[in-house]
Amino acid sequence: MLTRLKTGLAAMALSLLATLPVAAQDGRPDLTVAVNNLPDSLESIEEMGNVAVRITYSMFDSLIRRDFLADGSGTASRLVPGLAESWTRIDDRTLELKLREGVLFHDGSEVTSDDVAFSFNPGRGHGYAPLIGAAKRFMLTISHVVPVDKYTIRVVSRKPDVLLEQRLAGYAFWVVNHNAYMTMGKDAFARNPVGTGPYRMDEWVDGEYIRLVAHDDYFGGKPTAKSVTFRQVPEVSARIAGLVSGEYDISVNIPPDQIPTIERYDDLKVERIVLDNTHMLVFYTNGPLEDKRVRQALSLSIDRALLRKALWADQNYTPNGHQLPSYEMWIEDYPEFAYDPGKARALLQEAGYDGEEIVYKFPLNYYLLSTEAAQAMQQMWQQVGLNVTLQPVENWSQVTDADATVNIRPWSNTHRMPDPLGSFVPQWGAESDVQNNAQSDDRSWKAPAEFNRLQQIITTATDWDARKRAYRGALDIWMDEAPGTMLYNPLETYAMRADIGWKPYGLYYMDLRPYNLTFGAGH
Repeated sequence: MLTRLKTGLAAMALSLLATLPVAAQDGRPDLTVAVNNLPDSLESIEEMGNVAVRITYSMFDSLIRRDFLADGSGTASRLVPGLAESWTRIDDRTLELKLREGVLFHDGSEVTSDDVAFSFNPGRGHGYAPLIGAAKRFMLTISHVVPVDKYTIRVVSRKPDVLLEQRLAGYAFWVVNHNAYMTMGKDAFARNPVGTGPYRMDEWVDGEYIRLVAHDDYFGGKPTAKSVTFRQVPEVSARIAGLVSGEYDISVNIPPDQIPTIERYDDLKVERIVLDNTHMLVFYTNGPLEDKRVRQALSLSIDRALLRKALWADQNYTPNGHQLPSYEMWIEDYPEFAYDPGKARALLQEAGYDGEEIVYKFPLNYYLLSTEAAQAMQQMWQQVGLNVTLQPVENWSQVTDADATVNIRPWSNTHRMPDPLGSFVPQWGAESDVQNNAQSDDRSWKAPAEFNRLQQIITTATDWDARKRAYRGALDIWMDEAPGTMLYNPLETYAMRADIGWKPYGLYYMDLRPYNLTFGAGH
């Protein structure tokens, strides 16, 4: 009798469990990430800035994936299969890739070569007048894509491209759902994108949060979180307070001086990395900065070592030129950015600068410690006779307003591939916004023809020695022309619950795939 009763109760419990909603049976945690800002679009090649890619990286996949954790550093460059299970060089312009079979988009449809061909379509991102121009500088070598069969694709570049594999693993090469995109249209797709990543769109409230839910059919394994909510929390103090109270699980952009606060709590921890991203200044080459000697003086009067010590506790660095040590073409003996107030004063005297106002306009709460850096640099500039006025504003549209006076603006250059093609060429070359200012042509840098010629060699040459010589020559011109300057690569610190296992990358991606997001004791 007792045995039958136990059996009956067990069967009843299983029956009740089966009738519960799936969500009620799901024991995975709901993850909340406090971020400094949210993007305006999740169309993968429309928004490629820092605040967007931390979200889109877990919504989309590329054909080839860069394994940032290959050596445990978070900055490794080893390439591994993504949506493509294998790839073969046909010649120096053509790469053939075999797609994984059975990979599903968020809407349940299967990924085919047609989706890849559409994703890399010139009309969408890199043609004469593409739908989304932001991608062109990253896709600039692509000529066309040929679907060979349902699961085979050939990517053809206009000219030889030694970095085609790395390019396909980086920005602008995420695969989107062809049918969903064409049915919804670009703007609707940007609000509710359909990719293959481990998380898909659930809800978006402007200025408050974006919530993603698990895509349980993900080809890389079942996601470890049931949902991920990116909540906009502009103030650092609020991101820390919410973490301490348990409202948030991870908080981004924690300043170095707040790390000891986090470490006082046994149930919290920090993960940090110096980013493959450089905080920059752009000098518009008109008005008081038309003379390059004034621009050179602005750079020479910045004490970068003092900025790093005062703001970043000496836990970051300034590259020697527009490059990183991780580049295969790193020019190790290239000069560092000089701090020479005396030379700056002499250049200003030669240029006939007599104290004209120079306006530095920058948005608040966008780059960590950017306001503090601006205030410190203002004092440094003042010491050599530069009259720089700081104008903090609320958003980027106020910075780029064509009717407003602005001579300097902040920027950051992300080194999206370990090569000048990952940053220097797309962000300062002939196709860049710097040379083609959309708001005002007067603010465009009229780069010397030789600079753009050398950048073409970097882009198309297959001889690495020739590429490196061209790179050095282009760097020399860039340093002399001074259309901008580098400050430092920031230390990015994430604070989180101690039981979360997650590692940051050198790029602003937040990779929430199962291999990089775990929960439980021991982390």
